[in-house]
Amino acid sequence: MYESRLRSEEMDALFQAVLTLGSEEDCYRFFEDLCTIGELQAMSQRFAVARLLRRGETYSVIAEKTGASSATISRVNRCLVYGAAGYRDALTRLGE
Repeated sequence: MYESRLRSEEMDALFQAVLTLGSEEDCYRFFEDLCTIGELQAMSQRFAVARLLRRGETYSVIAEKTGASSATISRVNRCLVYGAAGYRDALTRLGE
């Protein structure tokens, strides 16, 4: 089992709630209530960056396509290479 340094009862409850979401519409409704527009845009941008990095795109192409800063791209790349494998696993499950 993965031992996250973020683990808490509150985090567990949040993730259990996410796991109950059965459709994309459910996700939109839940995350629009949970997060600000800016938080959702930042998360979706980081995921887009991860997808492009996984495809082998350069930082300059990724910045142009997503509007992400080089710092954001670098952070996502560090997570892909040295992180908890969350991006990798999600992208693999999506067939990417």
